[in-house]
Amino acid sequence: MSAVVHAPARPRSRLRGLVLIAVLAVLVIAAALWSLSVGAVPIPTQTIINTLFNLDGEQQTYIIMKSRLPRMVLALLAGAALALSGAIIQAVIRNPLASPNIIGINSGAALFALVLVLVFPDIPQVWMPLAACIGGLVAAAFVMVVAHYRNLSAIHLALIGVAVGFVFEAGVDYLLIVSNDSESSAPMIWLTGSLWGRTWAHVAVSWLPLVVLSAVALLLSYRLDLIALGEATATGIGLNVPRQRLLLLLVATLLASVSVAVVGVMGFIGLMAPHIARRLVGGSHRLMLPVAALVGMLLVVLADGIGRAIAPPIEVSAGILAALIGAPFFIYIMLTTTSEQDS
Repeated sequence: MSAVVHAPARPRSRLRGLVLIAVLAVLVIAAALWSLSVGAVPIPTQTIINTLFNLDGEQQTYIIMKSRLPRMVLALLAGAALALSGAIIQAVIRNPLASPNIIGINSGAALFALVLVLVFPDIPQVWMPLAACIGGLVAAAFVMVVAHYRNLSAIHLALIGVAVGFVFEAGVDYLLIVSNDSESSAPMIWLTGSLWGRTWAHVAVSWLPLVVLSAVALLLSYRLDLIALGEATATGIGLNVPRQRLLLLLVATLLASVSVAVVGVMGFIGLMAPHIARRLVGGSHRLMLPVAALVGMLLVVLADGIGRAIAPPIEVSAGILAALIGAPFFIYIMLTTTSEQDS
């Protein structure tokens, strides 16, 4: 796949990008407030505001503060992390079809986290992200080592990632089959990409790594623009391309893995959000990455809220809704990418 050179953002383009970021931030806040209002017990907006800011009037402290607020916070954190992870992977691998799910990271993280849950059911929540990170790193390392030694193209690397993901998913299925019903019921809900039952304990073990890794990803955004110039050009201006690719892939893998540990597998967020952001602000990663993070937040918050609003008290997992949208989106991206390459 040929290199794409991104020209420096013009002042007007930068202003348009900042305005778009502000608009998306407002939409994310509005979606978050709406998400707090829907569910088995509908809650008026004024009651939500009273509860959040401890104002006089009707409050719903338990439902909002103990149940819906932590899952909304996790939806925001995970949405941003998955979007940033997908954007980095697409830029480094230079494959528009790549994402944490496509190259097997999500499946590896899910398998190792599930092993921890089933083998040590009473283990503290703090160990979940660590186990998921190990699994994600194992999957990513295997794919990259094979790609490096076989000198595979971007499309072949993605296919290797799909195969690795299938292997890890088979391991997940096996563990769910051999475990008894009481052991596997909660993990099965979690693996669909559900925020059901998420508490402040899950926020406590994930917010710091996700915030730090997201900040690192945003700080490294200019290096993605340099890599996009082509390896020869980037090396000529002093960038150690192999080292930077490894660092960026490490950040992307950890972002996706920690997200999987707390919200399960939401496979298509990391694919959709970067493409939507690229259509909105272009390919300059200094603008595209924050826009992708906001789009990821919006997608996950809306998916979680819609899943609770469809048929309360029954919940549809956010991951299922994301897949229903993401699968046709993946086909669209695949067809348009093929058309662009053929033309």
